[in-house]
Amino acid sequence: MIKESELKDGISAIIPTYKGEKYISKLLDSLINQNMDSNLFEAIFIVNGEIDSTPDIIKEYQKNNPEVNIILTESEKGVCNARNKGIELASRKYCIFIDDDDYISDNYFEEVYKHVKPNRIVLGTFYDIDEDSGEVIYSYMTPQLLENSGIVENPYNKIKDAIVITTNKIIPTINVKNSKFNPELTNGVDIAYYANFYPENDFEFYVVNKDIEANYYRLWRHGSISRQDLSYEFNINNRLKVINDINKGLKKAKTPEIKSFIESLTGGQVIKINEYIEKCPKDYTRILKEILSYNYDFFPYKYLNENLSELNNDKRELIISYAFSPTNTTTSNVVAKRILSEKRNIDVICASLDDLKKDFSLEKVVLEYIVNKFSVKSDFSTEWNNILNFINEGIKLINNYERIYSRANFPHSHFLALEYKLKNPDTYWRAEFSDPLIYTFGNRHLSGKLEDEEYIDKINNVLKEKDLELISSANDINCICEYLTFIFADEIIFTNESQKEVMINNLPFKIEEIINNKYTISPHPTLDEKYYYIEKSNYPIDNNYINFAYFGVIFSNRSFEDFINAFDNINDEYKNKIRLHLFTPNRTLFEQVLSKELLEKTTFNTNVDYLEFLNLSMKFDVLIVEDSFTKGHFIKNPYLPSKLSDYKGSNTTIWAICEENSEMSKLDIKFKSYINDLTGNINTLNSIMYEMTNMKVKSSNYDENEYKKQRAIHLTQKIAELIDVCESEFRKDADYEAQINELTQKIQRLEKENTDILNSNSWKITKNFRKIGKKFK
Repeated sequence: MIKESELKDGISAIIPTYKGEKYISKLLDSLINQNMDSNLFEAIFIVNGEIDSTPDIIKEYQKNNPEVNIILTESEKGVCNARNKGIELASRKYCIFIDDDDYISDNYFEEVYKHVKPNRIVLGTFYDIDEDSGEVIYSYMTPQLLENSGIVENPYNKIKDAIVITTNKIIPTINVKNSKFNPELTNGVDIAYYANFYPENDFEFYVVNKDIEANYYRLWRHGSISRQDLSYEFNINNRLKVINDINKGLKKAKTPEIKSFIESLTGGQVIKINEYIEKCPKDYTRILKEILSYNYDFFPYKYLNENLSELNNDKRELIISYAFSPTNTTTSNVVAKRILSEKRNIDVICASLDDLKKDFSLEKVVLEYIVNKFSVKSDFSTEWNNILNFINEGIKLINNYERIYSRANFPHSHFLALEYKLKNPDTYWRAEFSDPLIYTFGNRHLSGKLEDEEYIDKINNVLKEKDLELISSANDINCICEYLTFIFADEIIFTNESQKEVMINNLPFKIEEIINNKYTISPHPTLDEKYYYIEKSNYPIDNNYINFAYFGVIFSNRSFEDFINAFDNINDEYKNKIRLHLFTPNRTLFEQVLSKELLEKTTFNTNVDYLEFLNLSMKFDVLIVEDSFTKGHFIKNPYLPSKLSDYKGSNTTIWAICEENSEMSKLDIKFKSYINDLTGNINTLNSIMYEMTNMKVKSSNYDENEYKKQRAIHLTQKIAELIDVCESEFRKDADYEAQINELTQKIQRLEKENTDILNSNSWKITKNFRKIGKKFK
């Protein structure tokens, strides 16, 4: 490796040339006419690819200008190979890359060289030359250079465009010799090179004052590699290769500033990808698969297949969500989906919830839309003191928002939004309810009473002014949350019409007219297809079978019985073609309720992170979604399974097992059956299997009454087994507790005995003997 002391003073100009006969004389003339002492620079021309008269032109200049150090060599085809060869040959302490159709002002080398230093990059002013008219025009980076001079503070923001083109900068050669251009790239090489070059070096940037007119002139002509016609190779394959190199540079970034700068370099590549998608939308899925195959650490999905001008907004909405990414809950995932589907930059306030499981893959995507994130330090709790802490600490962190949005499964979000609304009455408040808060199955209260008289008095003073019914300590927390949100929010969002009716019916305060004047229905959003290709799942699938998947839990009102019963009663030929994949924390419960034959065909898995779940949902043949059974508990079924919106985006076949007249039963889903309808469920499963296998089999003969009897016996036995297991565990616990109590008693006796000995006269009498004994040990 060359040492800096082995390099000579001056500048090495590295100039790749490919069929440059039409333009290269202009560059050569500008080099010959440099004001700088010709002994202080060398011009290294590297011919690559097909030969024209360019070498002869260069040789003629060598002959006629022997005082100028013009070097002519060649390399393998490609501008990257040529530049790498030039780097290898460079012998001066500083170097510059020049394109063969560009040229420089006569004072360029002299003026930029005045400001060189180790660890400094020096830039002149940059202009374009219109090929047709010869007119000097501004390039997109010219204003950056005109507005800055001297050492540039925050260069990765102020002169970002100027520092990532290959040309117009003097760089310490010793640093350049430790780098290489990627020969696998045919375009985008400058972005890829500097994305890796800057993180490996700690440079300051210096711009020569514009008044000195040390100018670099780029020929702006049709047909250059940066302005090629639309093609899959150029717009997709080449762009993804460049983004891959940018990701390599990202791994080297040592500061947030450099990291943000390098991430931003993907923007231009995505614009070219979007241009192709706009013209060839049928290739969208193919492109998503290509992106996924690279397994990037960073890809700007926010901008992929979007109208970029509509994404960024100055007046940001504040999202108030007690649980938010990376906290992994259904609520935080749905809020993230809202943000990703509404496609607007936002601010967020949430609780830290360090005690809950995290999903950092989803957070990485959502962060692209978040400008400011405020976090209240808090572990998870639904107690009023925890809610009050979220209100009091949260309100200190937020101000100046024209719009706020809050979502409750957890009431903390609405209570903080209410506090902000009361302090800022002109703020527009959107409030979403995922499910009814007050009651669940059996009309059971879900929260305790609100016994904070100080808070009740404060709210009642506001309610009195509006001549509205007051709250009291007789009301529970969730009831008050619903009531106050309905009163003070400007817009109420329900996921379905039945949810609205149930919540109005259960609310003890009569404010139906108020709610009807401000509510909207907005089901959980289905994300763009691109989000299904971010986190690749390597889950193995045997395509020799029809693979059914169920994601979620079972409980008394969502039992999975309908699938089990249907499976048990179809023909064996279909049974043998079925494999069930369960993703659930309820494995033990499923093991008890699945029939023996279905259990043998089932693979159990724990829950997966959200983005992997999206990718995974596309792998299966059938996704099962089941309504909760609400008859006898609510006037209507208020629930619409949240996973249904995700299943829709997967384009996988869905089997919806619905409650009669539920919201899900009204949707256009091809395979639909109903809870507790054994015949209907069997027929639906038969239809699915026929469509998937094209195997026509005889319907099985089953006696519904006999089957239900045997099924009841099976479940009774399982329940008895569970009871035995529980009793056994209880006995073990009792034995352990008895042993612990016995040990505790022994320890207490020993402690007492030792205390008695220490306090006895015999201890004092034998003290001297014990001292003598120690001497002999």
